Amino acid sequence: MISKKNTLKVLEKGDLEAIHGASLRVLGKTGVSINSPQTLDMLEKEGFEVDRHARIAKMAESRVVEAVGKCKKNFKWHARSEKHTVDVVDGRTKIGPGSQCLYYIDPVTDEFRSPRLKDGILAAELLDALESASIGYVPMVLSDVPESAQSIVQMAAGLIHTSKLTMGGSIDRADFELTLRLADAVLGDREVLRKKALFTGYIDPISPLGHDHTMLEVLLGYASWDLPVFVTVMALAGGTAPASLAGLLVQQNAEVLSSIAIASCVAKSPKIIYGSVSCPLDMRSGIASTGSPEFSLVGAAAIQLAKFYGLPSNMGVQSDSKIVDPQTSYEKTQAALMAVLAGADFSDLFLGSTEAFSAFSPVQAVIDDEIALNAMRIARGIEVNEETLAVDVIAKTGPMGNFLKNVETLRRFKAEHALARLSDRNTRQQWAANGSKDAKKRAKERMVELLNSHTPEPLETEIRKNIDSLIKEYSKSFGADALEKRS
Repeated sequence: MISKKNTLKVLEKGDLEAIHGASLRVLGKTGVSINSPQTLDMLEKEGFEVDRHARIAKMAESRVVEAVGKCKKNFKWHARSEKHTVDVVDGRTKIGPGSQCLYYIDPVTDEFRSPRLKDGILAAELLDALESASIGYVPMVLSDVPESAQSIVQMAAGLIHTSKLTMGGSIDRADFELTLRLADAVLGDREVLRKKALFTGYIDPISPLGHDHTMLEVLLGYASWDLPVFVTVMALAGGTAPASLAGLLVQQNAEVLSSIAIASCVAKSPKIIYGSVSCPLDMRSGIASTGSPEFSLVGAAAIQLAKFYGLPSNMGVQSDSKIVDPQTSYEKTQAALMAVLAGADFSDLFLGSTEAFSAFSPVQAVIDDEIALNAMRIARGIEVNEETLAVDVIAKTGPMGNFLKNVETLRRFKAEHALARLSDRNTRQQWAANGSKDAKKRAKERMVELLNSHTPEPLETEIRKNIDSLIKEYSKSFGADALEKRS
């Protein structure tokens, strides 16, 4: 749980109101690009001002405010195993991996290469084992899987190898329809999905102020089924957004609010998770700078804006480093602390990913698990009450006494002190005797230990058969059997 007294704020109340007002002016005067004739038809029918020639929809303040006010403030996101089901707003930051990574850093050879199915299975099993992970799926594009079967293989492998929260297909309408068919396979009837949100959608508006037709299909598909949607913006300050961070926040906010207004046309109470992975465009390289302090500032501000509207929030945690090295860890520690201390409900797009969400490393995922757990401990703060003030314990021990002998010491230690799972806290002599291993080496060993000792909760036989049949419709090369093992 996050201690309210420790909640990080980077914006004052007046700042939030100013950004809100400016966003509404942008939506009312400038509008948003809608690259979908069908969506333009729908918006016009709903009373929005539409310029068909320019494909621009302008949104009156009253309509936007009304749509935001109707959004669900809290709801359940169900996992395959109910023990992992969560209320999206529960005072904790729920953490997940990077998504759709194009590259893989081999945990044995450190080779940088294209991911394969066995890598995706390993990643899913590792996420199922990591304590900090609430969300688990295959976080990579699999190079040895045909494009026609990519979505079903990714989602099915994730369901087989982790019972934690998972995402649905979010490429286009066909991908959403595949999600419904997968719901048939897992739940027995897709209609159950309306009350048991097993899958969530994910869209990222195209900055500045654009909505692509495929993302609109995903947004409207999930919203029409009363399913949650992550709306996570990646605007680049100085490139696809104003260089000023306040200006970026205005534009980003307008993009999220317009998504809500669109979703409200098909849903009485949209389930929107307000997200940010926006960052500066590095003016020296022309590349997105996700490891920068501004990335974290904008993310923390976005969490505050989500709370301002009473919406669940999501902030990514990222690094620009290309390998598992100190840069990856210090940049991700900075962002993780800000996300958790600001009270993000989710920090999906975190575990294992690096190089601006382009690459996935299982070794980094283990290091990130330690970063996440430490951030969560810091966010809990210090508990001060009659018991923790320990006056009686101090008196009982007395001057020059030893607290190790007191039974209360062990109990309070377990309650308040974080246990290092990866960090080395031995003396130099002990460290040398154990092989003088650095953090990367220890992370590799912990990864192997976790994978060898942890077994994901198995799928029910009937569900596995249903998934097998569905996979075979998309590819003759794959079935549930091919998705069972890492080797």
